[in-house]
Amino acid sequence: MEKHKDVRASAIRPFDGRRFRVERFGPTLPSCQSVAFGAGLFQLVFIEGGLGSCRIGAETLTAGPGDLFVVSPGQQHDLTGLDDTTNWVISFGVDALGFASRHRDATSLIVDDLFLNAFLNPERLAAANRCAVALEERRRWLARLASLEGELRSQAAGSNAAAHALLELLLIDVVRTIRPLAGSVSPHVSPHSSPILVSVFRFIDRRFRFPIGLADVAKAVARSPSYLTELVRRETGRTVLQWIIERRMAEARRLLLESNTRVKVIGQAIGYDDPGHFIRLFSRLHDLPPQQWRLARRG
Repeated sequence: MEKHKDVRASAIRPFDGRRFRVERFGPTLPSCQSVAFGAGLFQLVFIEGGLGSCRIGAETLTAGPGDLFVVSPGQQHDLTGLDDTTNWVISFGVDALGFASRHRDATSLIVDDLFLNAFLNPERLAAANRCAVALEERRRWLARLASLEGELRSQAAGSNAAAHALLELLLIDVVRTIRPLAGSVSPHVSPHSSPILVSVFRFIDRRFRFPIGLADVAKAVARSPSYLTELVRRETGRTVLQWIIERRMAEARRLLLESNTRVKVIGQAIGYDDPGHFIRLFSRLHDLPPQQWRLARRG
């Protein structure tokens, strides 16, 4: 993704390994290549000024001052249509949120909701990713973003802790912006089951490239296989094994669209050593073999 930047990329890597990045892009300065910060990250994109567009999945959405885009890990998106805007991009993983691991507060809940939304609805409408920050709130958002970027640059004592605290406050602002518009982003999952499902799908998300099955998932979340089978089927309409396959297929679709990697190599990358088995399974689920699906989607 090539964009114009007027603030150097800022990344934080404190002693416990957590990290995130804040970037501010503008239309008037020399362009440079934005370095990928790693897969499996959330992105918040806030439009400070100007008009442009943002492509999420197959849809292109208009973007203007105050628009906020929330992009979940693995969701295909292209920000090059924002070249004529001034915008902020915040990229982070769940590991960037120390607070979230200690408390079930708004920060943790929004990350869990975003994760479940991405996992359960990978092909959802892109419009669900966009909301608008109220005019009277935009100045406060910009001040928060500037403070966050400043702490990431700073070498002062406590700057790491301050940056993470500001990120958590920013995510609470995201909660307050999104929830009145959309409610929970995982409306079909009961609040009681949500924490278990988050643990189930996070384990699958981490381990889908390796041989895993129901027993492995059940052990990871400290539940019996029979209990987990009933819970996941009741809440999502699919079995644990079906979700493992779907996560692998989602990654296969991403690699088919975003790279020219050979089908055999893609199959191996998602846990299928037998290319014939991968091709048959993909064909059954998508009505086309992988290479034909790739060509059809690329037009």
